[in-house]
Amino acid sequence: MRNLILCLAAFSAATPAMAIAQSAPMVVASPTSGLVLPSGTSVRVRTLTPLHSSENKSGQQFDIEIAEDVMLDGRVVIPRGSPGTGELTLVKKKGMWGKSGKLEGRFISVRAYGRDIPIRGTLNDKGTAGTAGVVGALVVLPIAGFFVTGTSAEIAAGSSFAAKTESDVPIAFAK
Repeated sequence: MRNLILCLAAFSAATPAMAIAQSAPMVVASPTSGLVLPSGTSVRVRTLTPLHSSENKSGQQFDIEIAEDVMLDGRVVIPRGSPGTGELTLVKKKGMWGKSGKLEGRFISVRAYGRDIPIRGTLNDKGTAGTAGVVGALVVLPIAGFFVTGTSAEIAAGSSFAAKTESDVPIAFAK
């Protein structure tokens, strides 16, 4: 029994070191190391949070993730699935007289290997206007157009968008 406890203790002490060695192929380097992920590098992001003009508000943050590995010198520097954040900059609800809803947002950053990497890019959606319904309603009953609305804007979770890195990111690969 004593040998089993000693083996388990030795294994648990070695496991974190092995996990760290395998999960950190990239480290942040000093600006003099020479290898840099340049500003403007394309990244593909995916929304993790469904967004809806009747439920969300301007200024609200939402979750994103990297949809495709970002490579430099044949190595992954921002792995697929790295989490990130976006922010809604404009939310308009649908309204009377066929007015449609609207969503606009921006991407802020992604987190890879313990570092926040600023990114830039936008998302937007506009619901469809109810103009035909308003015109039709006006023909039948003039006041009815007041009650016809457009549709809400919505962006489903899993929607993919293009973004770019905001600034140069010095990189060094772990040995």
